Amino acid sequence: MTQPMISKLIKPIVVFLCVGLLYSLLRSRSSTNSEDLSTPPYDKFIPDDDSVFVQQSNKIPKLDHQEINDVFLEEMDKKVKKCPNYVEYSQHRHPPYSSGRYQYPYMRPAPKCRTFKSDAVEVLIDDLKTKIEDPDLVRLVENCLPNTLDTTILWHKVKKTQARQQNLLLPQSFIVTGDIHAEWLRDAARQLSVYQPLIKYDKKLKELILGAINTQAYYIVDSPYCNAFHPPPGSGVKKGDTAFDSVFPVPDWKQVFECKYEIDSLASFLTLTNEYFENSGGDLSFINQVWIRALEKLLIVLRRESVPSFDEETGQMLPHYYSFQRNTNIGSETLPLGGVGNPVNYGTGLIRSAFRPSDDATILQFFIPGNIHMLTELKRARKYFVNDDNIPRDTLITETVDSFIDSLSVGIEKYGIVNHPVFGKVYAYEVDGYGSATFMDDANIPSLLSIPDLGYTPVDDTVYQNTRKMILSKQGNPYYLKGFYFEGIGGPHIGIRNAWPMSLLMRMRTTDDDEEIKHALEMTR
Repeated sequence: MTQPMISKLIKPIVVFLCVGLLYSLLRSRSSTNSEDLSTPPYDKFIPDDDSVFVQQSNKIPKLDHQEINDVFLEEMDKKVKKCPNYVEYSQHRHPPYSSGRYQYPYMRPAPKCRTFKSDAVEVLIDDLKTKIEDPDLVRLVENCLPNTLDTTILWHKVKKTQARQQNLLLPQSFIVTGDIHAEWLRDAARQLSVYQPLIKYDKKLKELILGAINTQAYYIVDSPYCNAFHPPPGSGVKKGDTAFDSVFPVPDWKQVFECKYEIDSLASFLTLTNEYFENSGGDLSFINQVWIRALEKLLIVLRRESVPSFDEETGQMLPHYYSFQRNTNIGSETLPLGGVGNPVNYGTGLIRSAFRPSDDATILQFFIPGNIHMLTELKRARKYFVNDDNIPRDTLITETVDSFIDSLSVGIEKYGIVNHPVFGKVYAYEVDGYGSATFMDDANIPSLLSIPDLGYTPVDDTVYQNTRKMILSKQGNPYYLKGFYFEGIGGPHIGIRNAWPMSLLMRMRTTDDDEEIKHALEMTR
């Protein structure tokens, strides 16, 4: 791929990448303590008073600001005798340091230790470095944009022949969440999302993401209720410790790392597929028997989880199709009422979710951001490739997708929008169809903040703007946390003293206000 080609590509996507590039490093297993930032490490958050900065910066030893070039990378490779565990490697600062105010370290592993290499991504990084004036922001781009490729692609099998690997269609790709040897469907889709616009320029990158689609399809066929999985058979990747919770239906624990049913995990499989289709020029090579069967399994789960708790006519309790119990003293890690969860009403058109994208249990099981996420992805798939030309008619997949699009469209507007005493009409975080609603937001995606980013409404939609005001205030969102140097949305998964940096990234992606973007970016740095 030539430099002119990449330069043409950058213009439409540079804003998307500059804001979204941090996700793979800051995803749902890293947080910032909003109270403890008064004494941050490495003077990261320093007041704007230059005299204070000079006093503090004088205490920092003079750091190496060597340029990152081919010579440096070759020397870096020579010094490495054995590739370190990146989780341990990332706990320490490594030179050279950026020449800006915050003197950020260079955190990429040596080239020979990187788990996947993309020429398109490297060219993009080089191009962005020429367009960004702030040397600290440049270093964040260098460190974060390639982080998923550098550190989390633990297995990738390419399709050199028509042969199969352990009965798996090739290519296959296993993408871990970072610090655990397991793949979350949602996390992997988000980790790869930032690279999707580049696949038309990089065949290897395209094959990597196609492999991720194939692997996730295999997982969903095997255990459609589960959210996180072990490496595929025959990959040679060491497994993490399995949770072994009490789950119905009982999953294959040899393949499943954790089995929390989250509607957004299934929607994320469609996100991964839809983005691949959009950016590959309409490549349909992912549509095979396994993918079609995965879509069937996905729709079966949606149909089952649309069933209310009680029969509309008789009032009798209806059978439940999923339950989860964990031996824990953390309330959000298990479900009430014998693992079934709190009741939901009939006639809503909404779909249950036992857990949130944070992996916390829902309080009210109609999780609105998850229902919105599923609706938008079903619409995209129906528009692009779910039709009689690509899907066998006898599967009734097309008709079923249309039915869910109709019911979700009505249900979200009828039950997901509620009147708040202060902020007016807003989207609730969770509802039960009986009139109860949860007013809050969590930083993990999908969230209420992310509604325009999901493609459901424009940024200037009135109900969304009311919702945005609610969730970005301490009065409206109990998990909006504000410290001296940092503020943002957190969530119950990390308690009421921590905010996720990713909430600031989503804040930037859902506003047209330049000053708000600058302020959020400065706090993220």
